[in-house]
This record gives sequence, structure tokens and C-alpha cells, in this order.
Amino acid sequence: MKTFAKFATVALCACLAAGALAGCGGNKNQVVVWGGAEDQVLLKKLVDEFKEANPDVKETIKVMVQDAWDAQSVVAKDPEKAADVILIPHDQVGIMAQSGLLAEIRDGTAATFATDIRTNNDPATVQQATYKEKLYGFPLTMDTYIMYYTTEIFDETKNVSEEFLSSVDAMLSVDPNAMKVIPGSASGERAKAFGFNMTDGFYVNMGFFAMGCTLYGENGDDVGACDWNSENGMKFMRYAAANFRQSNANFKSDDAKNLATALLNQRLGACISGGWEMQDTFKKASSIKYRTLPSITVDGVQKPLVAFSNSKQYVVNNVSKHKATASRIAAYITSEESQLRYAEERGYYPANRNAQENAAVKDDPFFKVIREQLDLSVPVPIIPEISRYWEAAKQLGTSIYNGSLGGEDDDLRGALAEFISALNSII
Repeated sequence: MKTFAKFATVALCACLAAGALAGCGGNKNQVVVWGGAEDQVLLKKLVDEFKEANPDVKETIKVMVQDAWDAQSVVAKDPEKAADVILIPHDQVGIMAQSGLLAEIRDGTAATFATDIRTNNDPATVQQATYKEKLYGFPLTMDTYIMYYTTEIFDETKNVSEEFLSSVDAMLSVDPNAMKVIPGSASGERAKAFGFNMTDGFYVNMGFFAMGCTLYGENGDDVGACDWNSENGMKFMRYAAANFRQSNANFKSDDAKNLATALLNQRLGACISGGWEMQDTFKKASSIKYRTLPSITVDGVQKPLVAFSNSKQYVVNNVSKHKATASRIAAYITSEESQLRYAEERGYYPANRNAQENAAVKDDPFFKVIREQLDLSVPVPIIPEISRYWEAAKQLGTSIYNGSLGGEDDDLRGALAEFISALNSII
């Protein structure tokens, strides 16, 4: 997700370098909290405030860097050396719970953790925290992806309209020689019109979902129900083979972060990427605008692309010696007040329902677009089998983009058959 599995396991490497692993579960009177590198300042503030508000907590608390997307694989290698409080994307809940890596979140005699989670958070995030009717996560944020564009190339006050920006076909049909010359290009290279990461399963799904296909059935929990190899799936394959190839002068596939940077540098007119780009890449860029996903034209009908959505959740390591304190910390850093601070300081859309209704969130133009796209999105399935999807989808998208897959129906059907076969393989 965000490729959903890409980044370095910083915390574990740091501990290994230190030799003693004292900061990764080795200290019997220490609770370790993992969070992303970009969130360390806020997370440490919240933990310090937790300590001050809870003087009865006797354990020391240490905040360390660990990217959420790699958390499952790091914990699975050695749960004893992992943190007590761990941030993960929700699609890792199922496989981690199935593997016995997560502590079930329950109400206690002096705390109502489970009740509070179910009462206070967006129902979608509660469902994403639940596996086989047991609750495992403290929801923190919700996210999806949208379309960004730069007014340096697509200026809505001069040469483009809402109709243009809402159509992939319109953007791809621009004369490549009419696109803006990239600033500083000695050879006169021109910008491309539109891009997204065709080789990433987090984005490949968009066209299939637009055509009404499902990945694991309507509810995302039916392992054998992927229908991408249907006639509707074939219609998108034909569209993708015709439009989303490397040979298309107006289309660019790359890592989402690279595409965002290309947009910023006027090498690209529009791209699809996650809400997280506004937190960092586009934070102070006045030329960057955003909107919900555009449509593709299939059989003469506009079909809006449909995004995946996800949430991030704090979970408790099942082998933690401090589950009670870990749960208290997780509850504190995912509270309504904390989520509002994540929204205001880090640009994350909150999972907490009251926080969503707060004026700082509800009246924010960017959050309005995120909310609109969330309502049009499909949550990444939570079932453990989702772990088989990412590589299979990557191979499918890559074969289309690099041209190794021909455009004939037999080739396209064969590629879809291979994709379905990979989905049905053993985890």
C-alpha cells in the first residue's frame, strides 16, 4: 500500500547495529513504540504527554523509527525483538492476527479499549481492525489516493476545464508537441501529460474496479471470488494495453513519489498518488491542485477510476510483557485529540468520527477531497490472502507498461489467467 511494502527496516537495523537489542524488546522494564520517521517529532510529544498524564506508569517508554509498511515482515522475523506498540497499515492485521503476532484488544476492569474503538471511530476503520470478529487495532488515520495536477502545465484559468481534468482520455489526447518544455531541458524535452504507477498493485486495481470487477468479492473476504478475468476485466485490459504503455508519449509510470516530484518539477501535468504527498512533497507548492480521480472512456461511457483506501492502526505485540501499558499508550496516541493533531500537524485524515467533524478537518479543502474519494473507494481487503495480491498485480501491470504483453485478446486473457493463478497459490 503506498506500495504497501517497500521500505527499509530502520528500527531493527539500528538495534542490530547496537548489538544488544535493548531498545527493541530486550529491556524488561521498557515499552517500545514504533512510528514512521516523518512522524517522530509529534509521536515523541504525545508519548511525553502520556507519561506526564499517567505518573502511575512505571515502565520507561522509548519511541523508535520503523516504517509501517514493513512492520509485519519485521515482527514476523522475531516478535521478541519487535516493539510493544506497532504502527501498521490495516491490510496487515489479518495475516498478523492469523500468525498470532497481535494481542486482541478487549475491555478491562479499568478500561474500555474495545468499546471506545468501536464507538468513536469510522466504521470502515473498525472493520479494518477486526479479524474473525476479534478486535486487534487502534485506528489512527484513513487515506486513499487522488489526482494532483500542476497549474504550471494545466492552468484551469487559461487552457483547461473541469471536463478536461476529469478525463484520462482528454489528458492523453493532448498533442505531445504542445506540452510544455521542461524547465532547464537543453534538448527541449517536453513534459508528459498524465501518470500513475502502473506497476504497483495499489493502483492497477483502479481500472478493474471502474469496470465493476471485485478483487475478493463484494465484501473483500471471498478468497476465490476475483473476477478480473471476466469480460469487464478484459475491457480494462484492452484499454490499458492501448493507453498505459511506456511507448505512449503522454503517459508515465513510476514510483508515486517520483511522479509527485516530476509534477513539482514540471515534467508531468497530472498524476495519481496518495494523500500523503500533501504532507511532504506538495506541502508549500502553490501550483499544485487536487481533485478526485478522473474517468476512463470504455464503450463510449465515462467510467470513474476507483481507488483503494486504507487506514493505519496501532497494534500491540502479542509477546509484549507490558500489554496493559502498551494498550494505554496506543489508546492515547490514537485518541480524538491526538488524531486532530495528526491532522493539523501532519496532514493525516483522522479515523475518529468526532475529529472528522471538527472544523479543522471538515472545512479543510484538501480533506474534503480525501473524504469524497474515501466514499468512492474500496478498502484494501484485510484477509491474509491479500499478501499474494501485490506481486501478482505488479507483474500484471509491468507486463502491460513495458510492452512485453501484446495487445491481442489471447495475450491479455493469458495474462489475467496467470494473475488469477498467482492469487490462488499457497501463502
